[in-house]
Amino acid sequence: MKNILIIHHGRGVGGGLIALLGLIEELKFKNKVQVLCVFDSEAVQYIEKLGVTVTIAKSKFYSKFYGIFIHSEASYFDIIDFSRNLKNIISFFLSKYIFAKKELSNLNIESDIIYLNSTFISDWALAAKRNKKETFIHIREPLARGVFGIRKSIIKSGINKYCDQIIAISRDNALRVGLEDKTNIVYDPVVVKGRSTSHEVNQNQNFKHFLYMGGMQRIKGFEQFVQALPFLNENVRIYFLGGDFRFPDNKLKRFILFFDPYMWRINSLIKSLNKSKHIIKIGLVDNIFDYYANSISLISPFSKPHAALPILESFSVGKPVVVSDIMGMDELVDLNNGLFFKNGSGEELANAINKMSTLNNSEYLNMCNNAKNKFVEILGQNQSVQSIIDKHFLSI
Repeated sequence: MKNILIIHHGRGVGGGLIALLGLIEELKFKNKVQVLCVFDSEAVQYIEKLGVTVTIAKSKFYSKFYGIFIHSEASYFDIIDFSRNLKNIISFFLSKYIFAKKELSNLNIESDIIYLNSTFISDWALAAKRNKKETFIHIREPLARGVFGIRKSIIKSGINKYCDQIIAISRDNALRVGLEDKTNIVYDPVVVKGRSTSHEVNQNQNFKHFLYMGGMQRIKGFEQFVQALPFLNENVRIYFLGGDFRFPDNKLKRFILFFDPYMWRINSLIKSLNKSKHIIKIGLVDNIFDYYANSISLISPFSKPHAALPILESFSVGKPVVVSDIMGMDELVDLNNGLFFKNGSGEELANAINKMSTLNNSEYLNMCNNAKNKFVEILGQNQSVQSIIDKHFLSI
């Protein structure tokens, strides 16, 4: 049995947290698992339900000043990100060289492994090695090169120097880091527990129902999703899952938003969404799989490269997908289990949705079978994080 301290960076409930819950469920059978949350958020309650001890970073540096240094291809870099990252790059180095070591020392938790649950918290790797711990990092985000490659160089060199094992959630993510000798590809687990009531969702059988789970996040393709709505067939209805967009309370942050062209469009997009007859707005729910079961397909129109756990979830229940042609998407999706559209084109997204809705029964069932078979194939090839841990300790 190993003592594993997982450091989690997320503030909310999303794919990263769901994947972490699945990881904890796997690891706690053979190990003593504890979690350090960098931020106090609703994620803490979800993790505590698994019966593991959760600690929140105690330093005021993390609660008052620290910000996540974004270096992901799955993001938009504009004036807001530029101003935010000026502070976050400073906090990254302060955490790396001063505060992370203090935080880990003050925790006084016995651990054999410090497990960083995100590329975004690679600044904790140096502190882990200074404490003479085996250090694992989970590459959940596609590492961006940036304009000059400086961000990538900083992150990659830190991971290479201080991390003993790298676990990437996709082949695309692994290639971006480029440290093949210590990298394993492990697709995120599909977590069903607590996410289904096994009840039918009330629906009109005259309609073809789809599922969209991206909320109003730009990288999830919200803009092109809304742009597709006027071009949809009359009988298409879409369950819209996810939270509403919220402007920040901080006056300075609200002022900075005025310089982001996307913010000039967001109110119009939300208005169009709310007016559309094609949308069945659900909001934030836990019983995601009830909606998979009652939809003919998932719509995942990501506008930026990202390994989408919902695609694996959809495949696990034999449902095909409609996806954008972003880099790395063909790692999971092909024309046998889904339909592609040209990223950036709302009309092409609508065409793909309409095509899915008009497949004859034989074509659709064949695509469903292929989706299920793809999931079984991935499951068969997927190694466990536990097996990687076991192999690592046998080799040292």
